[in-house]
Amino acid sequence: MGSVWRDARTIADLGQNMANWLEGRLPSWPGYDGPFGQEEDNGARHLIPTLAAANRAGFVTTCSQPATDDGRGSRQRAWVEGIVHDRSPLLGRLLGLERQGFIVIRGSRTPYLVLTEENGEPFTTLGYRVDRNWKAREWHGVGRHALRELREHGTTLHLVDMAWGRDDRLWPALANAIR
Repeated sequence: MGSVWRDARTIADLGQNMANWLEGRLPSWPGYDGPFGQEEDNGARHLIPTLAAANRAGFVTTCSQPATDDGRGSRQRAWVEGIVHDRSPLLGRLLGLERQGFIVIRGSRTPYLVLTEENGEPFTTLGYRVDRNWKAREWHGVGRHALRELREHGTTLHLVDMAWGRDDRLWPALANAIR
């Protein structure tokens, strides 16, 4: 995975590394096998500037998708998952996105939400409870100081725009929140 991940000491360091991965400067990250967008056809590449900035600001994004609707039964909601330090002022600003009409879920216990549908059937969903060791598995290979900070101070957030196919609200709101 490389020394940049082992050398990480803080959540902020992980965010810097993740931004570099999103921009193609690092080949992968511990929780993902391969380059950014390897599974994308039309991709989420338009999200890179916002996601990279969010990571540099301290919201370490781990999953995201743009909203789409092809009008033929394939649709998805804009959504991003990440980790922020529980003492960062950024946490309050991200939680405040709920006042703008977004679903904001804090923690690793998530309600069941359909994020993507194919032919009217759920395809990608939230709705899980993860065990206490998931951060160690997801971030295997990072520095022990960074892993300790993730465990002790990392707050997981899910930000969801519940409107199908609307890709023009969540990302500007996230960009504004990280300023």
